[in-house]
Amino acid sequence: MGRAERASDAGGDAEPGGSKAGGERALQRRWAESRWPTPFLYADGPDEPASRVRVITPGRWNHGPGPDFQGAQILDAEGRARRGDVELHLRANAWLQHGHDGDAAYADTLLHLVAPREGDAGLTVPVDPRVPQAVALPPAESAGAPPGAAAPPPCVDIVARAGPAAVEARLERIAERRFARKVRVLRAIDPPSGPGTADDRRALIASARALGQPHNAARAERAAIEAIGRVSDWSEVRLEIDPQGWRWGRGALGRPEGLAQVLDTLCRRWSAGGQRPWTAVIRLSALPTGEAVASLRIPRLLGPGRAVQLLADAVYPLTGCWQRWRELPAVRYRRSDELRERLGERLRWRHPHSQALLELEQSRCRQGACRICPLAALARDRSG
Repeated sequence: MGRAERASDAGGDAEPGGSKAGGERALQRRWAESRWPTPFLYADGPDEPASRVRVITPGRWNHGPGPDFQGAQILDAEGRARRGDVELHLRANAWLQHGHDGDAAYADTLLHLVAPREGDAGLTVPVDPRVPQAVALPPAESAGAPPGAAAPPPCVDIVARAGPAAVEARLERIAERRFARKVRVLRAIDPPSGPGTADDRRALIASARALGQPHNAARAERAAIEAIGRVSDWSEVRLEIDPQGWRWGRGALGRPEGLAQVLDTLCRRWSAGGQRPWTAVIRLSALPTGEAVASLRIPRLLGPGRAVQLLADAVYPLTGCWQRWRELPAVRYRRSDELRERLGERLRWRHPHSQALLELEQSRCRQGACRICPLAALARDRSG
């Protein structure tokens, strides 16, 4: 689902009794939770074998701009394996309404899935050549619960059923994948020309992004990029953060001028005496956590909690220090409290577990996608 799609949520092809966004979110969840492989899906109908495809994997659910699912795998009618993206709509003409025909992000769309509405004789195939062939989404599968009965989430009592060690190991695997994604994202930063090497400039930009979280990361990153691009020497770097649209918070980092002052201080500290920011980041990764936190602290500006956040979201991912990352102290995040309460207090909470809960809350709990949750898979493994 792209930016244009989200911007038009208030109108368009809404389902009866619900919003367009809610209807498409339900379709996405059905696609993600369907059991694969399935019988063939048909674009025109079962009498058109050339249009049938068989799904191997539905792909990775994308909760940001771009196609709804990425990296899906199918077999076409000739048995050829293909990989690409999947986009879902309530109606085929939404492809044009949302501007996908001119968006390069949708160039690798493998399947365009559309759910026929009740009363439709069948799937209406678009005649506009700019719209990819629409394929009917398979019917929703029964969850097996009695009518009107809401099944409890599979993570309820999972510690008692599977044991603390198994749950902790599963959470650590989720956290390891989250860490690997952080590494890829930060290393893919394309810094502008400026002082030092690309790694030096990338270190400051990643630090700005980390300290601006959760709400001001994009603004802080943009300010760092602009500050670096204006100068040729580290001593000249001065951040200017636009307060327009800023999410105000407590402490120095809750104010745009406070965050700018913290980043300016770190930049001067990391480049003093001919040093380089990238060398400083590597040195921080080699220090024990306590020493690294003490080295990062700035009186009245950067306390130990935010220093740990800087290590977790910039320093260790930039240098790929998984072992240091997993040894950081656990943090309790408000938005994952409900999931944490369901799991119970029998776990030995550590940093990877906290990060895993954030990952599950964002990609599974918030979407109602319990059936594809790794904790649900753990429950099935134990019951089977």
